[in-house]
Amino acid sequence: MKTPNIMTLTRILISPFFIFFFVMDRPWSVLVCIVLAAVIETSDFLDGKIARKYAQISDFGKLMDPFADSISRFTIFLCFLSAGLAPVWLIAIFFYRDTLVTVVRLFSIKRGVVVAARQSGKTKAWVQAVSIFLVLFILLFQKFSLLPSFLTPPNHVLYTTIIIAVAASVTLWSAFDYWMANKSIVIKAMKVDK
Repeated sequence: MKTPNIMTLTRILISPFFIFFFVMDRPWSVLVCIVLAAVIETSDFLDGKIARKYAQISDFGKLMDPFADSISRFTIFLCFLSAGLAPVWLIAIFFYRDTLVTVVRLFSIKRGVVVAARQSGKTKAWVQAVSIFLVLFILLFQKFSLLPSFLTPPNHVLYTTIIIAVAASVTLWSAFDYWMANKSIVIKAMKVDK
């Protein structure tokens, strides 16, 4: 198996371990979660670059890379939800956006249409990554009692919600941009074949 594909699979395999350490709710386990998130984001940044540089682009990578991104990041946001760091409707936006993109991709594959990557998708990925690390560091500093008074519990939930809301807003914009660029694929698929 090629290196980029291994990196893609690694993101999926790491996700359950993130849940395991997150629910332990210890200072050191939050630190482990930060390391795992760093591995996930570094892998996402490098796998495509390596695939293009060394001519290792594969159908597997094209299909699994966005799926791995969705699985790994949504896992982290679910953990934030379980800890009461954001309301469920905000977290749902991440799920709905990725579901929409997956549906469009499936229709495009069936019709042999290449769906180009959108800048909005790249921006969404970066904003989500930044929000994840900000929330994790708030949790880490909380565990070590290093937070300023305005961020101490339960006040920290307001700020984690704002951080995640920013990421959700960019994600929503990305979904709209993706839909407007590719809605014709779904519309054509809805037409009855004669």
